[in-house]
Formats: sequence, C-alpha cells, structure tokens
Amino acid sequence: MSAFIQSILSEFSSIYANASSVFVANGRAEPPGMAYRLHLPRLELTVKGVMNMLVAKGSDKIIKFEQPVGTMTYIPANGWNLPDWSTPVISLSLVFSRQDIGFSIINWDGHQFKEVEKFALQNASVNIREPILQLIEELAWEQDSTTETFSHLVLALVNNIYDQLNHSPSATPNSSLIEDIKRYIDNNYDSGVNRDSVAAFFNISPSYLSRLFAKSSDCKFSEYLTQTRIAKSRLLLTNTTLKIREISVKSGFTDNNYFCKVFKEINECTPLEYRKINRNHSFTNKP
Repeated sequence: MSAFIQSILSEFSSIYANASSVFVANGRAEPPGMAYRLHLPRLELTVKGVMNMLVAKGSDKIIKFEQPVGTMTYIPANGWNLPDWSTPVISLSLVFSRQDIGFSIINWDGHQFKEVEKFALQNASVNIREPILQLIEELAWEQDSTTETFSHLVLALVNNIYDQLNHSPSATPNSSLIEDIKRYIDNNYDSGVNRDSVAAFFNISPSYLSRLFAKSSDCKFSEYLTQTRIAKSRLLLTNTTLKIREISVKSGFTDNNYFCKVFKEINECTPLEYRKINRNHSFTNKP
C-alpha cells in the first residue's frame, strides 16, 4: 500500500506551487448533515477523475466546486467538506494527528465504492512537519483566495510526507511496485496491454510508469513488454505446432510482420528458423 501512496505523492510533489493547485475549505457555514468533519486537519488529493464537493467559504457561503487531477484541497481542523460522488473518481485522503498520518485511498466507480484502502504512518517525525502544519493551520482561515505562499507550504508538507514514507521502516520501497507491475505484464502480455493501460490499472501516470522503470529496472517499459512477449513466442515455437501468425497473436502482437521483424532483431533468426533449429536440437538430444 505505501508504495502506491509513494507513487501518488511523488506525482503531486512535482506540481508547481500556484494558486490553482491548492484550494482551502475554510468557511464558517454550518455543514450539511452528511458532511465529513474532523477535529484534525486533512488533505484531499484527486488521483484520477474529478472530485465534486461542497465546501464552506466565507462567513456563510456553501459552494460547489470541481477538484480535477493534480489538485488538492486543504481542510483545516474542524473544517468540513461533502463529496457528492456524482462521477467516477479515485482520491487520496490524508489525516494528520499528533504523531501519526492516516491515508485512505477511495475508488468510486460512479455507482459504488470499488475499494477503500487505509494505511497509517505511525510515529512519524514531527520535526519538520509540525511547524509547517502549524503555519498552514494559522494561514488557512485567512485565505479568501489561495495565495502562492499557502500553496508552497502545502506542497512542502506533501514533500515532507513523501520523504518520510521513503525512509520509514514500514514503507514498501518502489521495488515492490515495479515487481507488481512486472507480474501484471507477465500475466497479461497477450491482452493488448500498453503503457497507458498498465499505468491506468495501477492508478499512476504513464510518465511516472516510465520513470519508475528507468529508476528501478534494468530496461525500459517497452523493452520489458517486448521481451516478455518474445519469450512467450519462443516457448510456443518450440513446444507447439501453431502457425507463426497464431503464435504472433497469442504472444500479444497485433501485426504478424512486426512480430517477425522484432523476433529477428532479438534472436538473430526468423521465427521459422528458430523453430527448426530448436526442434532439431531437441530431437538430437533425446535419449
């Protein structure tokens, strides 16, 4: 779980701090009956889709606004918000207590909650986080419209949490996420997967997926997917009597000519030549 949260926070930590990246729900109006209200400060991040919500602004106003991907809403202690769950959305909620940080990932498909997962970073260091959070709380109630200073502070808070997750004994390193992605490719190489579909499955951006492979693997995403497909095709060539075109499809290639071209580049022979060589080799080595 923490690896997924790390990937989300990594994306948000690279956001340029400006008045449009952070919203603050700091009104004094009484909340509706189903509103979320805590005595602790919170941060709501939209990971995928658009989060529609009601929040208080000013002394007596309740407004509805859209929070798109890449933006976040800071809700100070005793503040409130009310998502209307009208459209599919994946969001990450952070709740700050004295020592711990609670994380909740919510996946709403437009009709029901597909997943609600929780994770806690316990006994988190407060040396940096506490003064940042204290200053954010003091400024939050003064924001008629979000200032760049306030946005910079909120993003500094996100960066601090990201750093703590990276160094936490309970955190799972990025290697676990890359291994999960590789297993997913190994099991789905023949179903038309590509960079965008794999990124969507793990709720990360395609660009982050590419960076993850560059940092944590010895090859690019496209190279791993191609090598996986070619490895499967070699098994089928050696152990079945399927036609080359059939093997191409079962290995995840949609173009037979492209399959043959890539196969030859990697193996220095055509699929048919590979079949003949390896079948003859298998035959001559039988007892």
